[in-house]
Amino acid sequence: VFGTGRFHGPQPGGGSVPEQQTDVVFSVAGEEFGLVGGSVLIALFAVLCWRGLRIAGQADRTGRLLALGIVCWFAFQAFQNIGMNLGLTPVTGFPLPFVSYGGSSMFAQGLSIGLLQAVHRRSASAVTA
Repeated sequence: VFGTGRFHGPQPGGGSVPEQQTDVVFSVAGEEFGLVGGSVLIALFAVLCWRGLRIAGQADRTGRLLALGIVCWFAFQAFQNIGMNLGLTPVTGFPLPFVSYGGSSMFAQGLSIGLLQAVHRRSASAVTA
């Protein structure tokens, strides 16, 4: 339920999980942090998507489309990566947002969160004006 503890998982240490920091990082998180850690990670993605949908609901047409696109991007990548690790979807090279190792992916995700914040600020200032 709580996993083996950080850096104590036998699968990644034994070499049976290749490239554990990139595409199959959810399997490592699930083994080391257990059901609780995997559930917390999924809940954090759900909160991120929920907040993005709330931002989209308060925005104008352009901001709504931008926010919905970003939320769909994060939701699809998270679903695909977690499903790939659970054996539900085909193995692809999609990273787990904000968790997988990769500079360009992390950079693009950071920019997209900045865009979401810009949409939120613009919609909040339009309401007060």
